[in-house]
Amino acid sequence: MGTTEVDGASGNETALAATGIAGFDEILFGGLPRHAVHLVEGEPGTGKTTVGLQFLLEGARRGETTLFITIAQSARDLGRSAASHGFDTAGITVEEIKTLDLAREAAQRQTVLHTADVELSSMIAGIRGAIERSKPERVVLDSLFELRLLSGDSLGYRRELILLKEFVVAAGATALFLDYPGPELGDRQLEGLAHGVVLLEASVPEYGASLRRVCVAKMRGHRFVEGWHDLVIRTGGVAVFPRVVPELTGTPLNGDHVACAIPELDEMLGGGLEHGTTCLIVGQAGTGKSTLGTVYARAAAQRGDRAAMFLFEERPEVFRRRSSDIGLDLAEVEASGALALTHYNPAETSPGEFARAVVSAVVDEGARVVVIDSLTGYLGALPEGRDLVVQLHSLLSFLSRRNVLTILVMAQHGLLGGAVRMEADTSYLADTVVLLRYGTEGSDLRRTVTVVKKRHGDHETAARELVIGGETVAVRDVAA
Repeated sequence: MGTTEVDGASGNETALAATGIAGFDEILFGGLPRHAVHLVEGEPGTGKTTVGLQFLLEGARRGETTLFITIAQSARDLGRSAASHGFDTAGITVEEIKTLDLAREAAQRQTVLHTADVELSSMIAGIRGAIERSKPERVVLDSLFELRLLSGDSLGYRRELILLKEFVVAAGATALFLDYPGPELGDRQLEGLAHGVVLLEASVPEYGASLRRVCVAKMRGHRFVEGWHDLVIRTGGVAVFPRVVPELTGTPLNGDHVACAIPELDEMLGGGLEHGTTCLIVGQAGTGKSTLGTVYARAAAQRGDRAAMFLFEERPEVFRRRSSDIGLDLAEVEASGALALTHYNPAETSPGEFARAVVSAVVDEGARVVVIDSLTGYLGALPEGRDLVVQLHSLLSFLSRRNVLTILVMAQHGLLGGAVRMEADTSYLADTVVLLRYGTEGSDLRRTVTVVKKRHGDHETAARELVIGGETVAVRDVAA
């Protein structure tokens, strides 16, 4: 993180301009420093214009004068983009500067200067004129790419940028200058001049929706959360999902036991699981992993502890019916609000969006037990398994600090007689590991449950039989 800009006389933080994007303002600890020029860089389709519009809409909502200077597209096209998100731009002044008109004007002039220099000077003059007329408190310029195309040389372009920046700051405005990144389309001219630099990035996986991210690369004298954060563009605008930073929360552990409705299982676990810990339930398909997770979530909800289950592999309606068939009816606890079921499609949900949903369930809704079913599905949400362990570790650390019991379900591949493996070995992240396996008793197939490890307290090491069926879930000793 950076530092916080503080007024030497008063000790107050410099006034901030909220962007209107909740997650982005969280990353910025309130917003962008005012009376400064900030650069927003990103390739086409990363959300630059939408971010600019939301920044101005937030200003208009607060009663500030706002100005959008468009060079990259016509005012009509800008209006269409805004309308596609349902934005009401009545409070935003839009000034369109047409490069074609500037080119014609420059060609008609008798001058010893290069035509490109005349065009650039004319465009800068048009921008200054728009600002002088509107006297905006917030301004967005879209984009610097067109200015750069008109520049005859880099020295002249940098000089014009310095003068424009000083003019904007002197006018008392907070500005977003939009631009393209990289040596092909952009340059590093304004990055050194700008007060803050925000990077937008997009990638397209082999399957599923585009993955977009945002990073605050620089913010002079103001703290921010470093690194990349997931971003999505939907009808209604841009949404940012800050990455989970465990250090921003510090609730101490209390270590109280969380019992389930199966006394024999609690006995195997030395009294049950504890708040502030993570339990990994691992096993092959059909061994009862989801069932055990449901047993704990339902029992917590029935005691009055709010529980949240995040499903990747089953639709909620199928999950409810299957649970009801084995005596774990969820209707009552769901109706009371003590249990929430949420389904996620890994192909359409970014890892950051999912992590923030878990955080919201805990912070905003007070969940004390969180079940993720399954970790295999969560792995699918990460393109090519990118940073799985790092992101998962941050999320689990956050939940632990919030005294939440987290239950992870992880599938093993392979059936009877075959090699058994997992997508990723995450068992070292868990405080407790419960292993479910298949066994045989005569000609019958049996499920067994074993507590492989438990960091907090004693536990049984012997296997017991897990019985699922006949509207009941039970644990009993393995027949001799």
